[in-house]
Amino acid sequence: MPVPPVREDKPRLPVSVTHFGLNSIALAVILAVLLVLRAKAFPVRDPVFFLCCAAAVPVIALDVFVLRVHRRATTGLDWERPFAVDWRRVGTKLLGFVATLAPFGLAYWALREYQGSFYDPFYYTLRHAGALLAALSVIYIAVVDVYMIEPRDAYWQLGRAVLGRRRDANGEEIANHYRGWLVKAYFFPLMFVWLNGSTHNVLTFDLTNASWANLRAYDFLYDFIFFIDLLLATVGYALCFRPIDTHLRSAEPTMLGWAVALFCYEPFFSGLFEKHYVHYGGNGFASWLSPYPAVRWAWAGVILLLVATYVLATVAFGVRFSNLTHRGILTNGPYRFTKHPAYVSKNISWWMASVPFVLSDDLANATRRCLALATLNFMYFMRAKTEERHLSRDPIYVAYALWMNEHGILRFLNRIPFVRRAIAYRPPRERDELHLITSAVAGPLADP
Repeated sequence: MPVPPVREDKPRLPVSVTHFGLNSIALAVILAVLLVLRAKAFPVRDPVFFLCCAAAVPVIALDVFVLRVHRRATTGLDWERPFAVDWRRVGTKLLGFVATLAPFGLAYWALREYQGSFYDPFYYTLRHAGALLAALSVIYIAVVDVYMIEPRDAYWQLGRAVLGRRRDANGEEIANHYRGWLVKAYFFPLMFVWLNGSTHNVLTFDLTNASWANLRAYDFLYDFIFFIDLLLATVGYALCFRPIDTHLRSAEPTMLGWAVALFCYEPFFSGLFEKHYVHYGGNGFASWLSPYPAVRWAWAGVILLLVATYVLATVAFGVRFSNLTHRGILTNGPYRFTKHPAYVSKNISWWMASVPFVLSDDLANATRRCLALATLNFMYFMRAKTEERHLSRDPIYVAYALWMNEHGILRFLNRIPFVRRAIAYRPPRERDELHLITSAVAGPLADP
């Protein structure tokens, strides 16, 4: 009997840019270091730096020695080249590097948001490590330039533009370059400050009074899970380097993508949107279920499982986490089962933790809370859609998303016509951002 031909057009799951199993080894290292720090086995002057190293070193070592990421074509490096520094070109790149950082330094100095005490941990680190970072930047640029296949990158182009050679500058590359640095300049200080507070809380959290009658253990585990997320996110924003293949491929190019992402972060969320428009918090599940301790703990356990799924999605990035950027396509870990495991799990956890539908006061207020949380859910949905549109410029993501249409855990929802159009993926067509918003409201959400 003849063997039927294999269909070549059937979607296949692409190889992930990093390995979830290897990144989980780094997670184990973080947990071990955290236990040592909580036990105060030996004094550590800067636990935040120590924990960042505990997260970064294992991932980088495993990526290099096991996955050999430095040998990938995507790095744009040729390690066989003889080591010969072109100091003239390096000098031009350093000039471009200064031109890159200057507007962000000016923004930190001029904008009121960055003048308060909130960002003191970030400024303290800059003051004490700034000279070392500057020296390391010069070394990094000089060494990487030697091995770059195409050394005339955005830094070189900016340097040439500063020198009056604007014809050597590619406007699209420089725009993408600045967008990538804007992501880092906005998110890294925020994550670093939050990480400092979260580290102190996790290291000093008192569990002596934890019992079945209260939720002290739940509170600690909830804070601890988000501490892991902050730690890996902070490391991800910091380690954007070509030799380990964590460099920026592209940054979100649309205003809509930026708007729906920044909606969810400070100072925009708490200071404006949550306070005035999407305040969904009520008494919470702890108060609602206080007469039923067993049910309350079961409910709390489900919330912890959801936020644990959320943080495992961050673990899957290794040292590549970053909002609004493309630094390689993930296809394993939680991303093996759905395209947006972090968003799905986090949004469900908010409904379970805040229980806005509980009639603690009256029906009208409960309805308002539900509408507020649904609005926030919709913003995350739009984040997912704009991210898909951005990543779809990479054929690897297109192959991954098409495979997910057939194998994702939410594929059963494809039987529902309206929902199918919301979650199924099709390669995007060129269209404006207004159409993405109106199509999301109208129903054909699968084709942003």
